[in-house]
Amino acid sequence: MGMMAATPDAAGFTAAICSRDRPGMLRRALMSLMALDPPADEILVIDNAPSDDRTFTLIRDEFPAVRYIREDVAGLDFARNRALAESRHSILGFIDDDVIADSAWCGALRSAFDARPALGACTGRVEALVIETPAQLLFEANGGFSRGSEVILLPDDLGRPLHGRSASAIAWAVSIGCGASLAVRRTAALSIGGFDNALDLGAVLPGGGDLDMLWRLLDAGYQLQYQPSAMAWHEHRRDMPSIERQLTGHQRALLAFLAKSVTRARSGTRGQVSAFFLWRLAKPVVRLGLRMVGRDPLPLRLLFRMCWNCWIGAIGYGAARREAARRIAEAKPA
Repeated sequence: MGMMAATPDAAGFTAAICSRDRPGMLRRALMSLMALDPPADEILVIDNAPSDDRTFTLIRDEFPAVRYIREDVAGLDFARNRALAESRHSILGFIDDDVIADSAWCGALRSAFDARPALGACTGRVEALVIETPAQLLFEANGGFSRGSEVILLPDDLGRPLHGRSASAIAWAVSIGCGASLAVRRTAALSIGGFDNALDLGAVLPGGGDLDMLWRLLDAGYQLQYQPSAMAWHEHRRDMPSIERQLTGHQRALLAFLAKSVTRARSGTRGQVSAFFLWRLAKPVVRLGLRMVGRDPLPLRLLFRMCWNCWIGAIGYGAARREAARRIAEAKPA
C-alpha cells in the first residue's frame, strides 16, 4: 500500500476511528465525536476488513456527515495508514471504537499542534469509563491507560524522572500515552513511512504500532507531547480471560517492537534501545519476585504468561512482517 495522499493536505483536524465489526461501540464513539466543541473539520471511519455491512449501514443511516472508507487488508496499522492517506487535513486524531472522547478533546489536541510547529504527535489522557468487574479493576491496578494530570513534552522533559528514576528517550516515548487517543501531524507521520503494518496484526501481534510511531517520530527529531486536557474514557474488557489476553498480548507486541528498534537503531541510540529492550524482557521476571512478597497486583499465572509472551515477541517480528506481506498479496486483485 502506498503512502501518497489521495487529496491535497489542508489546515484542520480529522478525527478518525479504525473499527472492525463493533457497530454498537462505534455508534457511541461517533456520538462523542459529533459533540466535539470545537468540532473536528472531518470525521473519518475506516472499516477494517469487515465480515458484514453493519458498519457501512450504521454510517449511511445514522451518521451521513461521517466519511466511510473500507480497508480490506486486516490489521489496525493498515487501517491507520489508510486514514493517513485519506485524511484531508494536517492533524489526524485517532480514538479507538471503545473510547468516548470529551467534548474538548479536539480543541485540546489542535491547540498543542498550533503552539508547537515541531510537534509530531500528541497523546491524550485516557481514563476508565467504568470499573465494575474484577477484570477491569485488575487492568487499572496494572497501570491502565492514564498517564496522569501533568503535561509532558519530549525531548524537553527527558531529564525528569520516570517512575522515580532516570530513563532513556525510548522509555519515555513508550510511557506518554497510547493509540486509544493519539494525534499525529500528518506530514510528520508520512515522512517516516507511516505506521508499521507488521504491528497491530490482531492475534499475531496485538499492539505496538502506536508506540513504534511515537518512538520513530521522537528519534527523527520531532517533539512529542502528552496533553491531559485532551480527555477520553476507555471501556475496559469486562471478563478476566479477555484482560489476561490483552495484557499478555501487549507484552508480546511491545517486545516485538523493541526487538525491531534494536536492529534499526542509529549508532548513537543503539545502546539505550538495547538496554531498554533487555530490561523489558526481564521485567516480568522481576515482577514475579515482587509478587512473591505481595508487591505486585497481577496473579502468578498471569505473570508467568507475560514472561513467556515477552520471549515470543522478542523473536516474532520477522514472522509478523511475513504475515503482513501475505495479507497485502492476498488483497491484491488477480
